[in-house]
Amino acid sequence: MSVYDYPVHPVSPEESSAPETTSPCPVCQGTSALPRYRLKGLRFRLVECEGCGTGSLYPLPDVAEIPDFYPQDYYGETGTKFVPPVEAMIRFISRRQARKMATGLKSGDKVLDVGCGRGVLLKSFLELGLESHGMEISPMAVEGADERIQLRFAPTLKEAGYEAEFFDQIVIWHVLEHLLYPRETIQEASRLLKPGGRLVVSVPNYSSLQSRWAREAWFHLDLPRHLFHFPVAGLRQLLEENGFQCEQEHHFSLRMNPFGWVQSWLNRNQNLPRNTLYTLLQTRGGAEKEQLSTGTKLKQKLAYYLGMPVALLVSFYAAMRSSGASVTIIARKKS
Repeated sequence: MSVYDYPVHPVSPEESSAPETTSPCPVCQGTSALPRYRLKGLRFRLVECEGCGTGSLYPLPDVAEIPDFYPQDYYGETGTKFVPPVEAMIRFISRRQARKMATGLKSGDKVLDVGCGRGVLLKSFLELGLESHGMEISPMAVEGADERIQLRFAPTLKEAGYEAEFFDQIVIWHVLEHLLYPRETIQEASRLLKPGGRLVVSVPNYSSLQSRWAREAWFHLDLPRHLFHFPVAGLRQLLEENGFQCEQEHHFSLRMNPFGWVQSWLNRNQNLPRNTLYTLLQTRGGAEKEQLSTGTKLKQKLAYYLGMPVALLVSFYAAMRSSGASVTIIARKKS
């Protein structure tokens, strides 16, 4: 089975209305949650905290299980994950994001990207004159990264061993939802930032219009890799309770939101493998692509090229309603 195509199904109405005791919610610490979705062939379900609405994978996987969710082909080939036109677009968008995130920083300031992956964002920070640090769990994730990036590998941010008040800015870009200990990660980020330092956190928005429309077909569920699903209010609460003052909130992502509409729409067709379009746009998955008929490939690509303009308009509408498929919060460490 592909790393991307675990079938996701809603639980029965009876099960979805029966609260059960779960692991503590990373936001409100509540232990009562309602089941929402299950993964066919795996023991995991997605449950939703009754207190704050945060979604959690339940039961949480063991530390030893998590690497199995990320085989080599999850990261792409030698630092290139997508086919050339898509890869070029992503790198262009990342450069724009880096310029925006660097506003207010000066040459030589220290920036840390937690879960930096291929280092696309950090390379842009380097080009802006910032001292760029990256932390990752797996060396596989950083293949092809710029050699100037100062990398550390550790199971958690705390175990990476950075000194207190070392960084001017920390970025956690679509990584928090992958971590077993998101609350502890935010606490450690507060310890590592200088007084008044800035934290940029971006996650899929579990309370978004796209999530509520697509339900179990939502592309950004990405189960079982996404261990937690944060609604906007929950993410703000998590930050504010752990040393930060939220200053800005953004609901539009050119990279994440429009594609999410197209792939989620395709996922609603249960005759297609889950996230097939995403696989077709990547350098990985050669064997999986060969199994798809020419007609299926053509329909997927037509859906991409014809659907993206419509999805872009819908994404603007959702962002205007503060209900984008992803949310980015810029927060400042409290003095």
